[in-house]
Amino acid sequence: MIHNVVKSLLLAGALSLAVHGGASAAPAGATVSSQQQGMHQWSVLKGKLILVNGTYQDTTSYKRSLTFFFESKPGGEWLHVPVVDSASEQELTWFSISQGEQTVADAAVVARGDAVELVVAETKPGKSAPIAVRWYRLAESDDDNPDGPAYYFKKLSATSYPAKAKLTVEQVLKKETSSRSSK
Repeated sequence: MIHNVVKSLLLAGALSLAVHGGASAAPAGATVSSQQQGMHQWSVLKGKLILVNGTYQDTTSYKRSLTFFFESKPGGEWLHVPVVDSASEQELTWFSISQGEQTVADAAVVARGDAVELVVAETKPGKSAPIAVRWYRLAESDDDNPDGPAYYFKKLSATSYPAKAKLTVEQVLKKETSSRSSK
Protein backbone atom coordinates (compact mmCIF):
# COMPACT_ATOMS: atom_id res chain seq x y z
CA MET A 1 0.00 0.00 0.00
CA ILE A 2 2.80 2.42 0.89
CA HIS A 3 4.38 1.63 -2.50
CA ASN A 4 1.16 2.72 -4.29
CA VAL A 5 0.87 5.88 -2.19
CA VAL A 6 4.49 6.82 -2.97
CA LYS A 7 3.94 6.25 -6.70
CA SER A 8 0.74 8.34 -6.64
CA LEU A 9 2.47 11.20 -4.84
CA LEU A 10 5.38 11.10 -7.28
CA LEU A 11 3.09 11.26 -10.28
CA ALA A 12 0.99 14.07 -8.81
CA GLY A 13 4.13 16.07 -8.02
CA ALA A 14 5.57 15.47 -11.48
CA LEU A 15 2.40 16.60 -13.19
CA SER A 16 2.23 19.69 -11.01
CA LEU A 17 5.84 20.57 -11.82
CA ALA A 18 5.28 20.04 -15.53
CA VAL A 19 2.21 22.25 -15.59
CA HIS A 20 3.96 25.01 -13.66
CA GLY A 21 7.31 24.71 -15.48
CA GLY A 22 9.29 23.41 -12.49
CA ALA A 23 11.35 20.83 -14.35
CA SER A 24 15.05 21.37 -14.67
CA ALA A 25 16.68 20.58 -17.99
CA ALA A 26 19.81 18.60 -17.32
CA PRO A 27 22.66 19.72 -19.59
CA ALA A 28 24.30 17.26 -21.97
CA GLY A 29 27.20 15.53 -20.25
CA ALA A 30 25.55 15.95 -16.87
CA THR A 31 25.12 13.17 -14.35
CA VAL A 32 21.96 13.13 -12.23
CA SER A 33 22.12 11.02 -9.08
CA SER A 34 19.21 9.60 -7.10
CA GLN A 35 19.91 12.22 -4.41
CA GLN A 36 19.01 15.05 -6.80
CA GLN A 37 15.31 15.15 -6.01
CA GLY A 38 12.71 16.57 -8.36
CA MET A 39 12.07 16.44 -12.05
CA HIS A 40 14.84 16.39 -14.67
CA GLN A 41 14.56 16.28 -18.44
CA TRP A 42 16.64 15.70 -21.56
CA SER A 43 15.92 16.27 -25.25
CA VAL A 44 16.60 12.90 -26.87
CA LEU A 45 15.17 10.61 -29.58
CA LYS A 46 13.12 13.49 -31.07
CA GLY A 47 11.27 13.99 -27.80
CA LYS A 48 11.82 14.58 -24.10
CA LEU A 49 12.90 12.07 -21.44
CA ILE A 50 11.56 13.05 -18.02
CA LEU A 51 12.93 11.68 -14.75
CA VAL A 52 11.13 12.13 -11.44
CA ASN A 53 13.31 11.45 -8.36
CA GLY A 54 11.63 11.08 -4.97
CA THR A 55 12.36 9.68 -1.51
CA TYR A 56 10.56 7.53 1.03
CA GLN A 57 12.22 7.58 4.45
CA ASP A 58 11.48 6.19 7.89
CA THR A 59 13.62 5.72 11.00
CA THR A 60 15.42 2.59 9.76
CA SER A 61 15.80 2.96 6.01
CA TYR A 62 15.14 5.01 2.92
CA LYS A 63 14.17 4.34 -0.66
CA ARG A 64 14.82 6.71 -3.51
CA SER A 65 12.66 6.24 -6.57
CA LEU A 66 13.52 6.93 -10.20
CA THR A 67 10.52 7.01 -12.54
CA PHE A 68 11.05 7.77 -16.21
CA PHE A 69 8.56 9.11 -18.78
CA PHE A 70 8.87 9.99 -22.46
CA GLU A 71 6.96 12.81 -24.15
CA SER A 72 7.22 12.57 -27.95
CA LYS A 73 5.72 16.03 -28.55
CA PRO A 74 5.01 19.02 -26.27
CA GLY A 75 1.74 18.47 -24.41
CA GLY A 76 1.62 14.83 -25.55
CA GLU A 77 1.12 11.73 -23.46
CA TRP A 78 3.73 10.85 -20.89
CA LEU A 79 4.68 7.25 -21.63
CA HIS A 80 6.31 5.23 -18.86
CA VAL A 81 9.87 4.24 -19.72
CA PRO A 82 10.68 0.95 -17.98
CA VAL A 83 14.13 -0.35 -17.10
CA VAL A 84 14.30 -3.70 -18.93
CA ASP A 85 16.63 -6.50 -17.84
CA SER A 86 14.97 -9.20 -19.93
CA ALA A 87 11.67 -9.96 -21.68
CA SER A 88 10.18 -10.97 -18.33
CA GLU A 89 11.96 -8.47 -16.05
CA GLN A 90 11.13 -4.77 -16.23
CA GLU A 91 10.54 -2.03 -13.67
CA LEU A 92 8.37 1.06 -14.19
CA THR A 93 9.91 2.68 -11.11
CA TRP A 94 13.42 1.76 -10.01
CA PHE A 95 14.20 1.99 -6.28
CA SER A 96 17.50 2.77 -4.57
CA ILE A 97 17.47 1.10 -1.18
CA SER A 98 19.38 1.13 2.06
CA GLN A 99 19.61 -1.09 5.08
CA GLY A 100 20.56 0.94 8.10
CA GLU A 101 23.45 3.18 7.07
CA GLN A 102 24.46 1.03 4.08
CA THR A 103 23.28 1.85 0.57
CA VAL A 104 22.49 -1.52 -0.98
CA ALA A 105 21.39 -0.31 -4.43
CA ASP A 106 21.65 3.04 -6.16
CA ALA A 107 21.58 4.51 -9.65
CA ALA A 108 22.56 7.56 -11.69
CA VAL A 109 21.66 8.95 -15.11
CA VAL A 110 24.40 10.04 -17.52
CA ALA A 111 23.61 12.15 -20.59
CA ARG A 112 26.26 12.09 -23.31
CA GLY A 113 25.73 13.63 -26.73
CA ASP A 114 22.49 12.26 -28.10
CA ALA A 115 22.21 9.34 -25.64
CA VAL A 116 20.91 9.02 -22.09
CA GLU A 117 22.17 6.12 -20.00
CA LEU A 118 21.31 4.68 -16.60
CA VAL A 119 23.85 2.94 -14.38
CA VAL A 120 22.77 0.74 -11.46
CA ALA A 121 25.05 -0.58 -8.71
CA GLU A 122 23.85 -3.20 -6.21
CA THR A 123 25.33 -5.34 -3.46
CA LYS A 124 24.16 -7.58 -0.64
CA PRO A 125 23.49 -5.98 2.75
CA GLY A 126 25.83 -6.55 5.65
CA LYS A 127 29.35 -7.85 5.16
CA SER A 128 31.63 -7.03 2.27
CA ALA A 129 30.21 -8.45 -0.96
CA PRO A 130 30.73 -7.99 -4.69
CA ILE A 131 29.00 -4.99 -6.26
CA ALA A 132 27.12 -5.70 -9.48
CA VAL A 133 26.96 -2.91 -12.08
CA ARG A 134 24.56 -2.71 -15.02
CA TRP A 135 24.42 -0.05 -17.75
CA TYR A 136 21.29 0.73 -19.78
CA ARG A 137 20.62 3.12 -22.68
CA LEU A 138 17.34 4.80 -23.60
CA ALA A 139 16.03 3.11 -26.76
CA GLU A 140 12.96 3.07 -28.98
CA SER A 141 11.07 -0.15 -29.59
CA ASP A 142 12.72 -2.08 -32.42
CA ASP A 143 12.89 -5.53 -34.02
CA ASP A 144 14.54 -6.88 -30.84
CA ASN A 145 11.56 -5.76 -28.77
CA PRO A 146 8.56 -5.30 -31.16
CA ASP A 147 5.85 -6.00 -28.57
CA GLY A 148 7.49 -4.07 -25.75
CA PRO A 149 7.14 -0.47 -24.65
CA ALA A 150 7.62 2.35 -27.15
CA TYR A 151 10.65 3.63 -25.17
CA TYR A 152 12.69 1.73 -22.61
CA PHE A 153 16.10 1.46 -20.98
CA LYS A 154 17.83 -1.41 -22.79
CA LYS A 155 20.61 -3.27 -20.96
CA LEU A 156 24.03 -2.59 -22.50
CA SER A 157 26.43 -4.34 -20.13
CA ALA A 158 26.91 -5.97 -16.76
CA THR A 159 30.04 -6.30 -14.66
CA SER A 160 31.00 -6.53 -11.01
CA TYR A 161 33.58 -5.25 -8.58
CA PRO A 162 35.03 -7.91 -6.24
CA ALA A 163 34.38 -7.77 -2.50
CA LYS A 164 38.14 -7.54 -1.91
CA ALA A 165 38.10 -4.08 -3.55
CA LYS A 166 36.28 -2.88 -0.39
CA LEU A 167 34.26 -0.26 -2.27
CA THR A 168 30.83 1.09 -1.42
CA VAL A 169 27.93 1.33 -3.86
CA GLU A 170 28.40 5.13 -3.86
CA GLN A 171 32.12 4.83 -4.70
CA VAL A 172 31.41 2.41 -7.54
CA LEU A 173 28.73 4.71 -9.01
CA LYS A 174 31.09 7.68 -8.85
CA LYS A 175 33.83 5.68 -10.58
CA GLU A 176 31.46 4.36 -13.26
CA THR A 177 29.84 7.73 -14.04
CA SER A 178 33.22 9.52 -14.12
CA SER A 179 34.69 7.06 -16.59
CA ARG A 180 31.55 7.02 -18.78
CA SER A 181 31.04 10.79 -18.95
CA SER A 182 34.68 11.35 -19.96
CA LYS A 183 34.43 8.97 -22.97
